[in-house]
Amino acid sequence: MLSIKLTDKKFWDNNVEAYVFLMKENLDSASDLDSISKIETDFYPHLKQILKRHKFNGQKGQSYVLTAEKNGKLLQFFFVGLGKLDQAWDRNLEILRRAWASAVQRMKHLSIESAIVALPETEPFKVSSVELLKQLVINSYMADYEFIQFKSNKKDDWNCQLFFDVIDEDFTGFTQALEYGKSLGSAINTARHWIDLPGNIIHPGTLSEEAQKIANEHKNISCTIFGHERAQELGMGSFLSVARGSEHEGKFVILEYKAADNNAPTIALCGKGVTFDTGGISLKPSASMDGMKYDMAGAASVIVLMKFFAQLKPNVNIIGITPLVENMPSGRASRQDDIVVAMNGKSIEIKSTDAEGRLILADAICYAEKFHTPDIIIDIATLTGACAYAVGHLHMALISRDEDLKNALLASGKLTGDKMWPLPIDDDFVLANNSDVADLSNTGARSYGAGTITAACFLEAFVSKARWAHLDIASTASDAPGINYLGKGATGASIRALADFVISHGKQDSLIKNLVNNG
Repeated sequence: MLSIKLTDKKFWDNNVEAYVFLMKENLDSASDLDSISKIETDFYPHLKQILKRHKFNGQKGQSYVLTAEKNGKLLQFFFVGLGKLDQAWDRNLEILRRAWASAVQRMKHLSIESAIVALPETEPFKVSSVELLKQLVINSYMADYEFIQFKSNKKDDWNCQLFFDVIDEDFTGFTQALEYGKSLGSAINTARHWIDLPGNIIHPGTLSEEAQKIANEHKNISCTIFGHERAQELGMGSFLSVARGSEHEGKFVILEYKAADNNAPTIALCGKGVTFDTGGISLKPSASMDGMKYDMAGAASVIVLMKFFAQLKPNVNIIGITPLVENMPSGRASRQDDIVVAMNGKSIEIKSTDAEGRLILADAICYAEKFHTPDIIIDIATLTGACAYAVGHLHMALISRDEDLKNALLASGKLTGDKMWPLPIDDDFVLANNSDVADLSNTGARSYGAGTITAACFLEAFVSKARWAHLDIASTASDAPGINYLGKGATGASIRALADFVISHGKQDSLIKNLVNNG
């Protein structure tokens, strides 16, 4: 496992196995030249010629490793190219993430046991050195993630002490950013592991147990879990219409964190938790069931975020709600044309049992408003296959009528690398969910198209007072192409952005101090 620390020594005084250099194209920054001068003086007098011979000049995507000897010990010099860094600040930051991830993965491949890297100059990224450190620490954990639990020939765990060399003018700030990054990076990988687990391992019962463990470990988190009997009492006909089809009883999970400030705002995060989705009676084709274990990515994200907030102690009340079900065909499963009634009394005509995520989230939103009256509700869901056609596999779809809320989420996405793209929503799309026999249909009329938008409109119908935003992560929850630190399998989409968004509603200084003090 990774152990990440700040060094209290000068860069070259660290007794490590590897020195990593993040270098701009043509090695034109002062720090690049200083690094090369030291290596030329002590190890490789012809370093520039060696790099040129091997066609390394710091271009984006380039890397090169040199081996040297110091006091009888082998050293590795990792040169990683950043390119010109002449794009928008958020794109430059993403280039840095991917370059650093390539270095982490190369060190892991070579079983490097200790390494040091200096933070690059901040100007191309338009963020502080403290923020830059936070982003790179999170990225270190994400780049290290592999899902190999069931490999019989898996290699030994990689144990590495990784040091960041930072300027000492704000060492307290760097320490706080380090702890933030370690906590969030670890949380993201926990979620990715749960999401990658198959449906025979993770189901509503086992995932709800993970939520309970978090509450047991953190006294500032309360946990409520109930099954079908209590759901029936609350009138959750929409949730139960999906849950009853499986041998695994559906679980409705509420994790609650209360801020010390009685006037703090309340944010509800509602995560879709379909631990496996067959489509129900509207059975998916066999090939379309591959990857349906990922359909609980929204719930996993919410659960690990609640653990992170328990450590952070933000000045925000946070409610994490995850309706957990398995969508299966059986004698108890819902049929097409069935009519069910949600917790707020609205009736729903089921036109497809494969549009189940919106059914369970409808009751989650109702529950949040009835029992917690949140100022903001954000739902996170692998909701529609149409999302991939709308925004591709590199952006989450963001839908909200609240411009301030939408812009705040977009800003968090740009900073953290959890990219979002806003889709339109208006009353014309609302009509797509009209039903001739009930208040709503659970699928939008085909004549409207825009399946991602009409699904969001269905969810909006269950919001009465709160400011609301919808994140459709269906196209980003797994196998994001071309992003090396996300690799194969689960990505942890939305976690980084939502952590940043919630923090922005509290007091930054006290938040990070709480995290440092509580590990």
